[in-house]
Amino acid sequence: MLDRPLPSKLPGVGTTIFTEMSAMANAHGALNMSQGFPDFQPPMALQQAVSRAMADGHNQYAPMAGNLRLREWIASDIESRTGTAYDVESEITVGAGASSLLFATIQALIQRGDEAMVLTPCYDLYEPAVNLAGGTVVSVPLKADSHHLDMEAIAQAWTSRTRLIIVNVPNNPSGAIWSRTDLTALARFLKEKQAFLVSDEVYGPMVYDGQEQLSAADEPELVERSAIAVSFGKVLHCTGWKIGYVAAPSSMTAELRKVHQFDVFSTGAPLQAGMDAFLRSTEGRDHMHDLAAFYAAKRDRFLNGLEGSKWTLTPAEGGYFQLLNYDRFDDRNDREVTRDWCQQEDGIALIPLSPFFPMGSHPSSSSSVRVCFAKGNDTLDQGVERLLRISNG
Repeated sequence: MLDRPLPSKLPGVGTTIFTEMSAMANAHGALNMSQGFPDFQPPMALQQAVSRAMADGHNQYAPMAGNLRLREWIASDIESRTGTAYDVESEITVGAGASSLLFATIQALIQRGDEAMVLTPCYDLYEPAVNLAGGTVVSVPLKADSHHLDMEAIAQAWTSRTRLIIVNVPNNPSGAIWSRTDLTALARFLKEKQAFLVSDEVYGPMVYDGQEQLSAADEPELVERSAIAVSFGKVLHCTGWKIGYVAAPSSMTAELRKVHQFDVFSTGAPLQAGMDAFLRSTEGRDHMHDLAAFYAAKRDRFLNGLEGSKWTLTPAEGGYFQLLNYDRFDDRNDREVTRDWCQQEDGIALIPLSPFFPMGSHPSSSSSVRVCFAKGNDTLDQGVERLLRISNG
């Protein structure tokens, strides 16, 4: 038996806040609106397509780059939305969720001593991935009022060692989306830079209030330097299946696949085959077409229930998370209140905002929490009831 702690490559990292709050919800019987997963089933036609794929023999390793027909669907979908054509053999890779491919891409692009700029608040995967690659994270805040890009802050933080900028749109946790102005400004800024862009677009189709779905692939000058990550788990209501993809120029893809092949290698052969069959079907086309309206209705049901309460908020522009501010009725920090509210009788599990900032960069005090509204109507209504009870004391 070892009699001393092992040296850690990630000394400041513990269990993620998402795992922590879900475990606490289970322990206390709280309503779980914290971790980002739906509490409803994937489309029945998708489940049936996966079952057929198993019966048809898709039960051994999928190709390392992913099911060819699924990659062909991906290429066609991206081109139809953005006008950008990706080669299915050399520029699209399917992996175990977008997270595995984001990790592989960061490992491939970051060299020891490089800086990676992350725009905060942001998903918590980026910082440990950069650190493991030997890089340093530079935290740059998004605009405080809108959580859109702050090009002035990006320019001020840029150095000769900046190798990579990581964006997440629609943003987790704020729900902010791209604007054409954002894309154009970022492309113009990066044009003369020797740096890459990693664009985490896992909530891509979920854009509300008549605004257009935009991608880094919509801007030609960003395409040549961008790796774009997408999650089928998010858009098909099956996060536990862990299937996603990354689209990137062949030079970037060749390097990220070197990491991918020795990490995940391949994943979920029947899941990939079933997804391809579903996405090409009438049911699949209807699902993708209706996805934004489906989640907009859930957002609106949730927000309408809180109207007139002491919670303050700006409606999420995209994704399936909503930030709520509680400073009108509680002055405790966000970690303290989320633990308290989860452990109460008829409690609710939420995510504090502070973990979405890299270590040492989060605000000294935060009065915001993240709610997942990818839930059935009964869960949404119960959530509203419990949140109103909290705000009313």
